[in-house]
Amino acid sequence: MKFPYRALALIACASLHTAAAATAAPTSTGAQTAYEIDFTDYRSGPVDAWLRSKGLSFKEDTANRQKIALLPGAQGLVIEALRPARGFLVQPTINGAPFQAIEIEWGVARHPQNASYERRVNNEAIMVHVFFGADKRPSGSPFVPDIPYFVGLFLCNGDRVGHPYVGRHYRDSGRYVCLGSPTTRDPLTSRFDLAQGTRQLFGQNFARAVSGYSISVDTSSSGNQGRSSALIKRIRFLR
Repeated sequence: MKFPYRALALIACASLHTAAAATAAPTSTGAQTAYEIDFTDYRSGPVDAWLRSKGLSFKEDTANRQKIALLPGAQGLVIEALRPARGFLVQPTINGAPFQAIEIEWGVARHPQNASYERRVNNEAIMVHVFFGADKRPSGSPFVPDIPYFVGLFLCNGDRVGHPYVGRHYRDSGRYVCLGSPTTRDPLTSRFDLAQGTRQLFGQNFARAVSGYSISVDTSSSGNQGRSSALIKRIRFLR
């Protein structure tokens, strides 16, 4: 994806307080939920206020309803790009690490046309970035700010599942991993092992260094008027 560098710099430097972590509870695998954000609890009122109450802030086009629609419902939050857009919902600070894994309940109803990391059209209907630590790593460009290590987790439409893709910048400190290529619109649960996964990606175990995350959509390089539609139901960090 083409990163919004200003927004990522804000993530790296932010000192906002996190929303309260959930009480530890067992998952189906026996792991404990150390932190959870749930998008199925909307009842009424302004959607933006509901999302801010969860500790999320709006970066790039997520504040522009002519470009990105945010539609809450019983199944979760639908994120729709209505035209070429790039936007982030950002939680810059979470506490409770070490986390052994991240578990995401999500789905895609419509992928951006032509999106493919294999063909270097680095767009996606939904991606969850996980950031590690506060030490900034070089971007590789004097015009792009340095930020901490990160992994971008997404649902793809034909790219290699589990393959660590490298972007145009942050080539040493950022990786993009497709966690699934679903053939139906039904939500699925994806899991990424933070300890083993970051060791394989970067040669270091970052399970103790999780410092923030974001939820994003990017259709800025896609065809078909840049449209996409995805659902995010729940994110859990497990220990």
